[in-house]
Amino acid sequence: MTLEIRRVLPADRELLQQVHEAFEAVRAAETPELAPVPAERYAGALEHPPPNAEFRCHAATEDGAVRGQTWVYLPHDENAHYTEVELAVHPAHRRRGIGSALLDHLLQLARDERRSEIVVTVRNAVDGGPDRPDTGARFLEKRGFTAALTEVHRSLDLTEADRDAETRLWDESITAAADYEIVSWTGRTPERYLEGLGRIDSQIFAEIPLGDVDLRPRTIDAAYVTAREERAEAQGDIMVRTLAVHKQSGDVAANTLIYVHGEEAHANQAITIVDPGHRGHRLGLLTKLANLRQLREHHPGVTTIWAGNADTNANMVAINDQLGFRPVDAVVSYQRRLD
Repeated sequence: MTLEIRRVLPADRELLQQVHEAFEAVRAAETPELAPVPAERYAGALEHPPPNAEFRCHAATEDGAVRGQTWVYLPHDENAHYTEVELAVHPAHRRRGIGSALLDHLLQLARDERRSEIVVTVRNAVDGGPDRPDTGARFLEKRGFTAALTEVHRSLDLTEADRDAETRLWDESITAAADYEIVSWTGRTPERYLEGLGRIDSQIFAEIPLGDVDLRPRTIDAAYVTAREERAEAQGDIMVRTLAVHKQSGDVAANTLIYVHGEEAHANQAITIVDPGHRGHRLGLLTKLANLRQLREHHPGVTTIWAGNADTNANMVAINDQLGFRPVDAVVSYQRRLD
């Protein structure tokens, strides 16, 4: 049979269903502890890409049957040099050159799009977590990729969280943050906070550890924030957000966000960031505690939160440890630079 690599469009629902099934087969075989991803989320990501970026999916097929795929993130504007990819081959069809064919296709795509840096992510085991195969890492290393960033993924089981410890941490943090107002909501950002939220989120790539990955600071304004939230709503996601606002200046000093996916029991912790000028007041811990309270109040069906932090991000790792997050595995960004 002849292997064909083709781009998958949002209207290709049958093909996207097979892409979903292949990803789920990989998850079940290699990372069964992770939450399953519903099929509709793949079409939603293609139909509603992030602002100033796009997703592309390419499937390797034999007689119309999907054997593997790449999921490609292509940012524009400040990071138009960069692309990030998840490559997967169905466990029943490995060792037949499908991964190599997909990688060759991916490298050509990056060149066609004039991308000078390509990152492919793989999952590795961490201390205290379940086993993970090392085949993906070895595959990439043989093809000139090197590990550039390790992000440890942790989960918090809300049914086992220590509420007494949370109360103690809240009392300690609220005292240290006397000069700040804690503001929480679900859904769209109120207009009065759009500009401040964009300003602090513009600092993300300058402030978080990125290892050797070359992601450059991007400008996030009110329009960008609105477009990002419209995308989340179009995909059926609910935003649970908390800010710390400096009482005297009105500046947004800290931001944390959890995405709830419809009625799913698993939610995803997105960014938590504290403005460098406002550090030392326990705002990262306080905003996350406030957001947990809000999550429990409005979404009691959520039982697990997933979070990822660079292994060198000691401050945020310490906060997550205090809240009860426990390591599951690591996502390693394998990087290759192109001429």
